[in-house]
Amino acid sequence: MKKTIMMGLATAAALNASAIEGVLKEGTLTGQIRAAYVDQNNALDSDTYGTSLGGMLKYETVSWNGVKAGFAAYLSQKLPFVTGNNENANGDLFAADTKSYLYLGEAYLDYSTEEFALRIGRQQINTPFADTDDIRMHPNTFEAAIASYKGFEGTILVGGYITRFAGYDSGSDISKFKKLDGVESKGAAIIGATNESIENLALQGWYYKVDHVANVFYTDVGYGIVLNESAGVELAGQFGHFSEENNSGIEGNVYGTGATLNVGMIALGATYNTTFNDTEKAVSNGFGGGAYYTSMEETTIDGFEDARAYQLNTELDMGAIGIEGLKLAALYGRFKGKRQGLDARVSEYDAVVAYTFNDTICADMSYAMIKDKNKNFSELRTDGGYDRFLLRLNYSF
Repeated sequence: MKKTIMMGLATAAALNASAIEGVLKEGTLTGQIRAAYVDQNNALDSDTYGTSLGGMLKYETVSWNGVKAGFAAYLSQKLPFVTGNNENANGDLFAADTKSYLYLGEAYLDYSTEEFALRIGRQQINTPFADTDDIRMHPNTFEAAIASYKGFEGTILVGGYITRFAGYDSGSDISKFKKLDGVESKGAAIIGATNESIENLALQGWYYKVDHVANVFYTDVGYGIVLNESAGVELAGQFGHFSEENNSGIEGNVYGTGATLNVGMIALGATYNTTFNDTEKAVSNGFGGGAYYTSMEETTIDGFEDARAYQLNTELDMGAIGIEGLKLAALYGRFKGKRQGLDARVSEYDAVVAYTFNDTICADMSYAMIKDKNKNFSELRTDGGYDRFLLRLNYSF
């Protein structure tokens, strides 16, 4: 009997080993090669520039009984001959001290069915206040357990827990996974829902309990109105409430509204945000680029006390005149409030060009002009600000 049991276990082990070997062999290898150049001219500090060649290489197994695993290496290699030295080095594309980096940005186990999905480990996440924000060499990634359920028509439920994150928004060393407040936070519990069950109407609501940082409630709504075959209007509203923990300084309410008119190849938009805060308190972008309607390439209402911000924008889809894949955008934003008790007035002009050559090659270029009119920089009480140019080329495979 024992011999039969042992033979059965050995057979099962051999079969499972064969299945696992098949899963590994049949997995998929994908990646992206990215080259990026950034140049920043500062009104008060030294001008900086930097160039990097890198990208991402990812392997994901095929699904086995609903389970698969994924691993992705993120690389940014500095090109010294087109990167500034010392005070002229721009660190946006690199790790601490403008060094090249290589790290395991994703490493997860994923279980999914038709309606349910659970992913545990290092992964990309996109929620209003924890998101990839892929604006330099790599997206933010998070050490987390995230579950989603879409068993209700037009509705997706999301819940999970985040402990640490890495990437451009995580702090000075992009390649290191850090606690959410950089020091003591045990992480953030997240619960949210999105709903698109009503035609032309999109709703979402989220709650984040971020240890040692803040409790955050956020909701927004978007509604589209079709005027005719080539024209329409999009209306949007948002609300967020921040309640600080551990005297983090992140507290207040934020309101936002926006409207976009789409006519053929042209989209014209206007947005507005306002916050209400106690003295030296402010709202936050969270762990990523933030969810605010007035966010620009560089400036958002993050850190502004009693902020008042508006944005005007326009976008052209050049495919309408035969240049498929080319989009042009221009934006103007103005921000007013207080920062650390001092009056703050910032304006920003952005120009953006994005071109998709084909399924594998694309490029984007942005130019941002930030005019910081605070008059509280240095003893001379001068205005600050900077101009920043960014160019990225991507080859995906």
